[in-house]
Amino acid sequence: MILEQDSTTFRSGHNAGIAFGPSVQELMRQYDDTGVQGCTPERATGFAWRRNPKLRMLKILRHYTSWGLLYRILRANFDGLTSDAVPAAPQPREGDGTAEYRCGKRVTRIDYDESKGVVTVGFVGQVDGKDVEESITADFVIGADGGNSTMRALMGLPATKEYSGYVAWRGTVPETELPEETVKYLENQTTINLLKRNYAVV
Repeated sequence: MILEQDSTTFRSGHNAGIAFGPSVQELMRQYDDTGVQGCTPERATGFAWRRNPKLRMLKILRHYTSWGLLYRILRANFDGLTSDAVPAAPQPREGDGTAEYRCGKRVTRIDYDESKGVVTVGFVGQVDGKDVEESITADFVIGADGGNSTMRALMGLPATKEYSGYVAWRGTVPETELPEETVKYLENQTTINLLKRNYAVV
């Protein structure tokens, strides 16, 4: 079971581009049964410098995807969620257990029973506009909720936030909104635009 604090099933605000590296490719090779192409196939990496759009071209493959697409593929395999990206979810494999993804569930407590070797996770969710407390018991729990981790705070594990020395902006633009010339320039390649004290990966 996955407990997700976000109340929406499709999180369009998380559609920024992300790398589709070797570990993700291997994960999808082993466990993805959707048949959906999970990334933009790259043929090269291009470098641009200011007004020189074709400074250099290297045969370095840097596949990319969007988090929204990857999320939809993973959900289709995990709990059968259908979407615009995966209109027909794959059938469970032989031996698969049950899987449940519950949105709008905020973890409020974690209790470990050492004698039984089990963890109880308490959480709150909205039912008819009111907070309702629930809990589940498991042998193994993973808290994967980022830098503002609720579970880390509940377990008394402090996280110090420090400025990393740079600012990163991420986002996507639908291909249909780009001029044809731009689409052809960016097609099947990663372009790294070098700027003064900045760079942009497209």
